[in-house]
Amino acid sequence: MANITERNKQKIDLANAGFAMKYIDDWQAKTVLFRHKASVNSEGNISGAVGTTVTGVPGNPDYVLRKAKIGLFPWKPEESCTCQWCRETDWKAQEPTTIKGFCDTCGFEAEAKNSSGIGAKLAFHKKAEHPDV
Repeated sequence: MANITERNKQKIDLANAGFAMKYIDDWQAKTVLFRHKASVNSEGNISGAVGTTVTGVPGNPDYVLRKAKIGLFPWKPEESCTCQWCRETDWKAQEPTTIKGFCDTCGFEAEAKNSSGIGAKLAFHKKAEHPDV
């Protein structure tokens, strides 16, 4: 357990990272963190895009403070965020990213934010429009 000096230092570090000062006293056992910086794998490919979540992680201030240093915070990335990655983002140039998928039978075009959404939309389309295929 941290002594009062360590707790006060954690409060200051958390405040400098953008957290509310009361976080150290009211933290939850588990939390969800949002990526404010894209995660890349060893080949340099993006493995976690900005805005995606990491769920079920410890909520204690020490752990969350360490994750904040690599761009993971318990709030969504947005223009009003003061973290270094959100400040460097050109929010006006950001466009919602969508991907497209097409029906093999009729060429119907579906748009979604991810491949799971495309799969669901195409499955619904095929069930409704091509039930015997």
